[in-house]
Amino acid sequence: MQYRMHQDIMNFPSRWFYQGKLEAAPEVQYRGILQWDRAIEWVDTSGETFTEDTHPDTMSRVNKEEAELLVAKLQQYIEKIGRERVLEEHIDFGLISPYKAQIHYIRRLVKRNAFFKPYRKLITVHTVDGFQGQERDVIMISLVRSNDAGKIGFLNDLHRMNVAITRARMKLIILGDAATLSHHPFYQKLYEYIQLLEG
Repeated sequence: MQYRMHQDIMNFPSRWFYQGKLEAAPEVQYRGILQWDRAIEWVDTSGETFTEDTHPDTMSRVNKEEAELLVAKLQQYIEKIGRERVLEEHIDFGLISPYKAQIHYIRRLVKRNAFFKPYRKLITVHTVDGFQGQERDVIMISLVRSNDAGKIGFLNDLHRMNVAITRARMKLIILGDAATLSHHPFYQKLYEYIQLLEG
């Protein structure tokens, strides 16, 4: 029995990692922030011309256009909830990526944008490892990888992805190039699961 996640966020990791044994406690099962909002969505960037780059010093990966889209989506979602409500109810946000270079770039974007100033204490930007043991109302994950060869590197570590996905209480937004990531059965099934929910 878990007391963190909305049922729709829980179901996929439950099936993939826990033989379908996870159950959502009644008080969290359908808990959401907005009415008529899906608990989980995948923003597919494969139709875009986003490119992943390698940071020359650290050899970490970065996808600047995806980071910029993530920060724009965060702003839109805060506006949708309502600025005052976010502050009054202390609705918190976690922005996650497996790549440190992506994290540094997202942090810079958030810091530079005056819109986020009132929400600084409610927004955490960290790697998957940095989020271990934590949870947030809204989790946004930038998967970064985008290439014709279907190379996903770090993302092959499914334990890390399980950690990332299961940090969200009420809303999970994944940004990623589905064409690249679907070369791996885990991401293909996750994408299909989310598509089914969107119905």
